[in-house]
Amino acid sequence: MDILDSLRQAPSAELYRLYLAIGKMLDDPRRILEIRQRLHLGMAVNYIGDNPLGPPAKGTIVELRQTQAVVQDSATRRRWGVHYAAIIPETSTGQPDVEPTPPPRTQREEFFIGDTVSFTDKHLSERVGVVVRLNAKTASVAVNDTDGHWRVSYSLLRKIVDI
Repeated sequence: MDILDSLRQAPSAELYRLYLAIGKMLDDPRRILEIRQRLHLGMAVNYIGDNPLGPPAKGTIVELRQTQAVVQDSATRRRWGVHYAAIIPETSTGQPDVEPTPPPRTQREEFFIGDTVSFTDKHLSERVGVVVRLNAKTASVAVNDTDGHWRVSYSLLRKIVDI
């Protein structure tokens, strides 16, 4: 007996419980970020389409959104919003994946009290604030009156220049 036969015989309440648990796991921001970091615009991918038991469809990434990527199907040229978990990046493109050299990490010496900075929080939201204190490994950033202060590693901060 395979897993699909077992699921067909399971009570509806248990299937719903499993549905909720899997949904929470797939919506985990860390999981989304892990997949999203390996994707880029114009990349050829396979993805799980409407038929989950059929072969994966082929397409090209045209847009990266918060929880989904917009993929243009290679056969029909239609665009679909596809959850990141349903995307299978193609690895047989003929050219090896070359890791770009990361930009140098920002250091404590690059920031001063009063600098306007931005950073991405753990929920993938962009935050903007003012440096109020420089600690050994982190900077204290005042975001606004309701969000309070954040302690952020210097490597995660980006200076905002007012022109």
